[in-house]
Amino acid sequence: MQVTLPMNVNEAAMQPPNPTDLQNWAHQIRELDGAYVVPSVHRGLVQECGVFDRDKSYCHDTVLWRGKPLMTLPKVLDLSAPKDVLEGTYLWGGVLHDHFGHFLVETLGRIWGYGEIPGKIDGVLFLRKRPYASSDGKAVRWHTAENPFLSRFQDQIFTHLGIKAPIGIVSALTEVTKLWVPGQGFGMSRMTTGTPKFRAFIKENFAQNISPEGPERLYISRSAFGARRGGIIGETVVEEQLKKSRYTIFHPQQEDVETQIARYKAAREIVAPDGSALHLLAMVARPDQKIAMIKRRSSSAAGGIENHLASFSGTRPLVIDAIGENWIRSDRKRVDRFSLATLDLPALGKQLADAGMATNKGWKETSEATQRRYLKDLEKSSKFTFRPQSKPAPDALPKGIVASCHGIQVPKSFATDPKWLVRKINNGRYEKEEIAGALHLVKSTDRVLECGAGIGIVGTTIAHNCKPQKVLSFEANPNLIPVIEATYKHNKVDHTISVTNGALLSGNDVPESVTFNVSKRFAFSSLDTPKRELSEQITVPAYDYAAVKADFAPTVLLMDIEGGELDFLEGADLSGINVVVMEFHPDVYGMDGMSRCKQLLRQSGLDPVPRKSSEFVWAAQRNN
Repeated sequence: MQVTLPMNVNEAAMQPPNPTDLQNWAHQIRELDGAYVVPSVHRGLVQECGVFDRDKSYCHDTVLWRGKPLMTLPKVLDLSAPKDVLEGTYLWGGVLHDHFGHFLVETLGRIWGYGEIPGKIDGVLFLRKRPYASSDGKAVRWHTAENPFLSRFQDQIFTHLGIKAPIGIVSALTEVTKLWVPGQGFGMSRMTTGTPKFRAFIKENFAQNISPEGPERLYISRSAFGARRGGIIGETVVEEQLKKSRYTIFHPQQEDVETQIARYKAAREIVAPDGSALHLLAMVARPDQKIAMIKRRSSSAAGGIENHLASFSGTRPLVIDAIGENWIRSDRKRVDRFSLATLDLPALGKQLADAGMATNKGWKETSEATQRRYLKDLEKSSKFTFRPQSKPAPDALPKGIVASCHGIQVPKSFATDPKWLVRKINNGRYEKEEIAGALHLVKSTDRVLECGAGIGIVGTTIAHNCKPQKVLSFEANPNLIPVIEATYKHNKVDHTISVTNGALLSGNDVPESVTFNVSKRFAFSSLDTPKRELSEQITVPAYDYAAVKADFAPTVLLMDIEGGELDFLEGADLSGINVVVMEFHPDVYGMDGMSRCKQLLRQSGLDPVPRKSSEFVWAAQRNN
């Protein structure tokens, strides 16, 4: 077993992982006698985090690659005072993803090293995709039956890989006496084929105790997702056609991992739209199975799935591109994972029939009227609209309008001068998680209290799309009030939503006014003294949350107040509030402060909604 890399390991590991070059670091495993694991404290696709060796050199072979490195050397770092020291032998796992597909493809990329290390492994260490605060305040949280953090599918997959060592999440600087670092043997882009060692580990260890059980013909459907994750317009028509060829319709997200694997092992012929489910299929597929993948979007994603299936099963799947038109979601600018597609059904039926996988009879072209009906139903359920790719994006906005998103338009103002901000709004990425959580939870019967209106986009989006009874917003920055009111008025929601200039405070003895720190970039303005770009300090009115709550009777609380949420929650009575959508700011009060915010929400009976909440943003709902 090769356990060391060349002396210039850092230089070699700065090159991309390569699944075919056996000298590449992706195929190697390295032993570190002494290491420091550093989690991220910032959000973003590329994060400052990773592992340092005992000489305090950054270990580039611990970085996750997705076409490019997604982890970089922290700019400011003190390794002299680790929060905890782990004695023993540990395996570097990399980044723990909660998304099913990314978990399979990226989180498991280094797990092959579990079978390579001599002796006992005391644990497998991961970092979260986003900064993470342990609920018990410790530097490493271990997944246990009494204190779990892995989702059901994550726990089941680790179990069926034969991983008996504890799984740990590092949330603060941690020193490890011995850390084994396997190369990234699997991943996105060119790494979807996997290295030989990774493929061998999966073949020899994964799901060995699960027996085949289920029908011989299986259609893996996405229709139960609706439009929220992209898919096929009128997919139920495809299902009905395949039923005539004795296919069983299977919705994997409704079943546990064991059932999914049993069905995939049993099926002789499988048809499915491209998606995450096929990554699990690839890990148990056989060369004698016939697999047809229907492209549901014109993108390179299907190619990665095709390569995964081919390299792991030994047989390349039939890839069917019968897309008639791609439909792009209103908050997106190009075809992506949220897009929908209409299919040329006769072409789809013919290709399946030519492969001997279905009858060619009955595959009729769907009328435009029927397609519009399907699309209207999907739009209603998703609260988004879709445009055909063949129709140009609405670049020509009305005079005085600089951006559009989520069905609203944003008037030009000093606040929208930065071009990066306009791009972010147009791409639907401005306050993306808060908006998604609110759109999911706010109902027409709700009364919404918003703290921190910003430039009015979040409140306007909720008022326009969810149509609650009333929205009452507070914004402490007086310079933004005209901007917010102009946005309300232009989008014709000013009869539903209003804004008050001032800071909403909780607790006893709320003062009449408070000092507010205004920054050049409005997003950095806050009650706390900003660490950057301070422009001026001003005095603004203060309002008593208890009095506002008694008068307005809100059922929903939206809050993004740049770090003030911890003090607010310490003194706030959240009874009667059924939904809270809140952004946390650990850069202001630390990871322990973020943990305290979440603890206070839970104590008030508000739990995060799965898939609509993240480490930094919770869309929480009352749990009774």
